[in-house]
Amino acid sequence: MPHECDACGETFNTLSRLRLHDCPADEPADRGPLSSFDAFLDSISDALDADMQRRNSERRKRGLEAASDTLKTNLEGAAQGDVDAAFRLIGQYERELREYHDREDYDTYRGLFWAFYEPAAAALDEIATREGWDFLVDLIDAYPRESTADEPFTSPVIENAVGRHVIRTRLEDGVAAVPIEALAYLGSFWESMGETSGEESFTYGWGIGHPEHSVADHVQEVVTEELFWVRGVLPHTFYADQHAAADLLDALLTDERIDYEDRCLLASILATVDRESSLQIPRYWDCREELDDRFEFDEAVRSRLRETIEAEGFHRRLGEDWTFSDMEV
Repeated sequence: MPHECDACGETFNTLSRLRLHDCPADEPADRGPLSSFDAFLDSISDALDADMQRRNSERRKRGLEAASDTLKTNLEGAAQGDVDAAFRLIGQYERELREYHDREDYDTYRGLFWAFYEPAAAALDEIATREGWDFLVDLIDAYPRESTADEPFTSPVIENAVGRHVIRTRLEDGVAAVPIEALAYLGSFWESMGETSGEESFTYGWGIGHPEHSVADHVQEVVTEELFWVRGVLPHTFYADQHAAADLLDALLTDERIDYEDRCLLASILATVDRESSLQIPRYWDCREELDDRFEFDEAVRSRLRETIEAEGFHRRLGEDWTFSDMEV
């Protein structure tokens, strides 16, 4: 007895064949073969995003509950432009972070750290915009980075404000107007890679070409010690001055002190620069929105770097018509 599929009308001699057939009605006509799997991946991604948002919200709540009234009051004062309150804010923030860290209560430590990170950095930046570099240099002097073992817990917040002002100063007044103290401070965090403070110091690259502090020399000195910090700094050098940055990258890509694979990794930053990725550092600040700054490769720079990449053989693993975007790792 034949068996007919109610959905598509096809008939089969056995019930087993009916059950096993690929019924066209089971697949939506307007979706490709991978659409179901894509939807599955999207659902996983959405679930992970929701879980991350939930955990971030819980972490922030924990931090706010743990924070003292003194810390909250000083943040309010700093946000209203009170310079003295800003120094009290950083001092109290440092004490409370250290307290929870020393207790090994790392969940509360992280909650407190992230709950106050953005508003504290924004408050410092607002005051620095009004008061100028003297305010930030005083903060740097008060909370210097002496060593990895003795690094202020509030360093990332201070670096964030310093980094914003380095970029702003360079674009508005030129690199020579950036204080040496600011660049030396940011450049001191290369040993902190893997920590938030190491990432926030990537804005050091905006000091390239400074007449009294050589960013290029410092980068070349530490590249064999901390490749990933250098890799984070390099895109910022291009956004600041692509000609000086090309000189630096060319020197790094031909430096035989650096392992070949490591040089390939350094070359891959060109993919990031080429697509003009939005800056993730400094956190919580959109440089391009405030300063309307956009990057576009000079064709002479692009051509020169292509020649270096081909001369060193970094292009061999790419396609024949490779572009900088193909170099992403």
